[in-house]
Amino acid sequence: MASRREPVSFPGTLRGGGHEANCTVRATKVSMAGEPSVFEYVDYSIENVSKPFPDGVYQLSAHGKTMTVRNQNGDWLSAAA
Repeated sequence: MASRREPVSFPGTLRGGGHEANCTVRATKVSMAGEPSVFEYVDYSIENVSKPFPDGVYQLSAHGKTMTVRNQNGDWLSAAA
C-alpha cells in the first residue's frame, strides 16, 4: 500500500530533573494513501527549546505522546541512541 509523507511541526514540552521548557517538534507525518485518518508521526526532531537544559534524560510530551529523549552537548537524541 502506498503512503504519503509530509513534514509537520507542533509544540512540545520537555520535562525532567526539575527542568521544564517548551519546544518545537518537527516530524514526518506518514499517512496511508486514500486513508488520511490513518497516520503516524516519525523522525522526531526537537528544536527551539525555550531554555538550556543540562545533559541528561528527559520526557518529551508532544501531540498526545510522551517519549524519553536525551540531551547530549545540546543535541537532542532518542534515549535509546
